[in-house]
Amino acid sequence: MKRALFILIFFILSAQAATNMWTRSAEAYGIDPRLLYAISKVESNIRPFVISVNFRKITRTQRERLYSVLRQKNIPFNTYTKVIEINSQNLTQAQEMIAFLDQNRYPSFDIGLMQVNNIHKQRLLSHGIPLNALLQEETNINVASEILWECYKKYRSNNKAINAYNGKLAGNPYYSKVSAELRKLLLPHENSSKRLFYRIS
Repeated sequence: MKRALFILIFFILSAQAATNMWTRSAEAYGIDPRLLYAISKVESNIRPFVISVNFRKITRTQRERLYSVLRQKNIPFNTYTKVIEINSQNLTQAQEMIAFLDQNRYPSFDIGLMQVNNIHKQRLLSHGIPLNALLQEETNINVASEILWECYKKYRSNNKAINAYNGKLAGNPYYSKVSAELRKLLLPHENSSKRLFYRIS
């Protein structure tokens, strides 16, 4: 009985901590926390150690070398049309893969919960944030929230801001995917076109 109660309390506290993580970032940038969660669901299925390499921007040599390293380290991966998805099983593996990709100048890869792209590396370093810090859940969400807010500030539209976060405005089904996840989180009287950005700037 005591064990069951302990487990229940543990899961309640864990859920509260996770909720606070999303809420803190959302409040800092004036974004509905459910939108951040929906984007993370689409981007990584809420997996903090996943890394996605842009398949179309690497050479054949880079691709084969990456596959070789993944097999040597026994790290699971999936190859899709646009990305090679690296499913690191722990923090150490994920850190090693980021170091490998960065040191070998792979041009485009996304990291962590919100799949923040390495294109932001210099900007992050100017704030004392190395790429592997994006494996920390709250850091990843904070960085992504700032990027998303800047997209909204530029376009002043839910649709355009969310598509811009994904890197392409026109002909991009990304907004629809995020909206589908968002609808699962909204109250019955709300819809995915509701106001999702609140900060005035």
